[in-house]
Formats: sequence, structure tokens, C-alpha cells
Amino acid sequence: MAQLYSLIVLILISSSACSQVKNNRTFEIKTNLLNLIAAGPSIGLEYDLPKNCSIMFSVANGRIDYGDFGGITSYTTSTAELRKYSQNKLFFIGPYLKNINKKVSATPSVVAGMIPVGKERNFVGNGLSTGGSIGIKFPLSNNLRCELNSQIGFGHYYKMTDKVNNLPSGNYLDARIALWFGYRF
Repeated sequence: MAQLYSLIVLILISSSACSQVKNNRTFEIKTNLLNLIAAGPSIGLEYDLPKNCSIMFSVANGRIDYGDFGGITSYTTSTAELRKYSQNKLFFIGPYLKNINKKVSATPSVVAGMIPVGKERNFVGNGLSTGGSIGIKFPLSNNLRCELNSQIGFGHYYKMTDKVNNLPSGNYLDARIALWFGYRF
């Protein structure tokens, strides 16, 4: 977790590329509606910076039950994202940094009394990923916003245990989509 805070500080310092005096800074509080599929809450806070930039921090929890074919995956993520908006503040692009705590547990099933399906897993990992984010934000009213966002990057589990499989690497592809709904103050 200390690595995440260090990298957040680096993102904040890098936001100096967007430094210029701006008098009316605003912030937006939001939730990812797609995270409701994972039966977990999410909250994000985006703060405007000068030169059409912003910084967003978000936290999400979730639990996905894949049933007999994939077991149960639970996770907690913390993300910091620096955004650069287009002149009309509709499109954005920027880097992100994410910390994830993930747990996967699964036991193989038997179909028709004899065909094994699935693979046993007992994985716990803490990882850090970074990559790029791109999105579009639609104003629904003066204060309400809807946003479609995608992230793709590369991550590494800096701490992981898998009591069933001996995984050779803790590297992973990090790909996410989000449908944020928020209120701008």
C-alpha cells in the first residue's frame, strides 16, 4: 500500500504539467454502475485542475460468483487517475495507477456424475497496475454527469499465494470498463 501512496504523489506532482491559476475549481462525486453487477459499492471523487485537467480517486469492492465453472472472485481496488480533457470537456485521456487486493477460490465440479469441469484455485494476491485510460463524459443536466470509461494496462502481484497452483509469474493484464454516474459541485 505504501507503493500506491508513493505513486499517487508522483501523479500529483506530474499534474504540474497542468498548472495554471484557475479560480473556479469544482469536484464531482460518482459511482460506477457496472460495479453493481459485482455486488459491491464503488465511489469516485474527481477534482478539477487547471488547463482542462483533473485528478480522480476511486475505491471499489466486489464479489463475482462464476458458479461451478469459475468459483468466486472478490476484490478491492484503489485507483488514482490523471485526466486531460478535450476543449469541450467531453473526451478525456490519461494515465492511471491501481492497487488491487484479489481473492479467487474455486473447486472443480462434476457434470453428469463423471465429467470434471473447472479447476481448483485458492489464490490471494495484492497487485499494482498502471496504464492508460480513455473516456467520454456526457452532461445530463447542470450538475449530473454520465461517463463511459475504459482502462487498459499492465500489473504485477507484488504479494501472492496460490495454495493449489505454482504460478510462475505475478504479471497480469489489467482491463476495465466503467459506467460512472456522478454529481458535480
